[in-house]
Amino acid sequence: MQLISQMGQIWAKQKLPLWIKPYEILATGPNCGLIEAINDAVSIHALKEKIKKPNPTLQDYFAE
Repeated sequence: MQLISQMGQIWAKQKLPLWIKPYEILATGPNCGLIEAINDAVSIHALKEKIKKPNPTLQDYFAE
């Protein structure tokens, strides 16, 4: 998540028309933690289910 956040800062500094929503993560132990809930988020699986073709990709979703 730190890398994603850093990429967002680089894009903003370069005035690129890209946007991401980094979310908070809190490590509570070596193998566990808490992740911020994102309202109205949709899983990749749910997006792919909307595409009526075999082996859909995210590119297929955004091309429709």
